[in-house]
Amino acid sequence: MPAHVVKLRTKSDLLKAEQAKRLRQMVLSCPGLPERAAGEIIAAIDTQTASENRWTFVMMSPQDNARVVAWLHENSKRPMQAVLLWSKLFLNLRHDTGEIMQTRDELAEAIGVRVAEISSIMGELESFGAITRERIKLPGMRGPGMVRYKMNEVIATHLTGAARDKAQAAAPPLRSIDGGKGAVP
Repeated sequence: MPAHVVKLRTKSDLLKAEQAKRLRQMVLSCPGLPERAAGEIIAAIDTQTASENRWTFVMMSPQDNARVVAWLHENSKRPMQAVLLWSKLFLNLRHDTGEIMQTRDELAEAIGVRVAEISSIMGELESFGAITRERIKLPGMRGPGMVRYKMNEVIATHLTGAARDKAQAAAPPLRSIDGGKGAVP
């Protein structure tokens, strides 16, 4: 019979985990809290919980990652920056929605480019289907609204089982790569 390793958690650790769980539920159910603020709070709670667990998982097949990297290499106007940006997008995902929680300004600073270049690369990733974009109209804000980016569930998700299958079935497919030096089947 194989042995099972069990991590012992102190009473303080258990209390902290329970508080994080309750705080998360309160944020999700708080009426009137702006969606962006709620998302940032949830991401911070998830990050804290993940650091206690030491590791977070985003499920992504190596083949899909290779397809995105190859597509960026072959099609991006800035392939090196695009691949670097692609790798940075996974560092601050909201675990319950796949939303990319960094702003374009923060992403630009992280990879050392202008904000306009981030917008251009994100547009390339969206055109391939690796990410999705939606505009959220904010009260008092003029124009089309704030842009929110999310990982396409076909590419990367934290969901498991039937929830993952349902999200992936509803997600837009990746665009195919037709030949070229970066083509990956």
